[in-house]
Amino acid sequence: MFKKSKNDPAAYKDHSFISSQSTIQGNISFVGGLHVEGRIEGNINSKEGCLMVHGHVAGDIDVPNAIISGTVHGNITCSGHLELAKGARVHGVVTYQNMEMQLGAEVVGRLCVLSAEQSSPKNASSKAESKADAEQARPVTNVRAV
Repeated sequence: MFKKSKNDPAAYKDHSFISSQSTIQGNISFVGGLHVEGRIEGNINSKEGCLMVHGHVAGDIDVPNAIISGTVHGNITCSGHLELAKGARVHGVVTYQNMEMQLGAEVVGRLCVLSAEQSSPKNASSKAESKADAEQARPVTNVRAV
């Protein structure tokens, strides 16, 4: 009856789950939905998918859509929709196209808006330059929704 949106995890056929008792060391690439209840020590990237973090990530995240309610120590680049839910703690540069930040979410770092031109596949070099700029930036502002 209703078409599910790309930032809804149920919209994807393939799902992966990392339980609260698990720790993964190394980089992860995925397609579909990735639920992180445990800990990841490494970078996470996806060209098509939705990431849900309820646990802890120590590394950079580059995905189209994400819902964060856990802790991220690293930069986040989200070319689609980013939701920072209550309880989210992000330490790093957050680059996004569309973002929701709920009461109780916290960003210690910098927020950068990704223009529509930078998020399109045609301008991949612009996106790479923007990501390089974001990686060189140091956290300078504490943003807190209270």
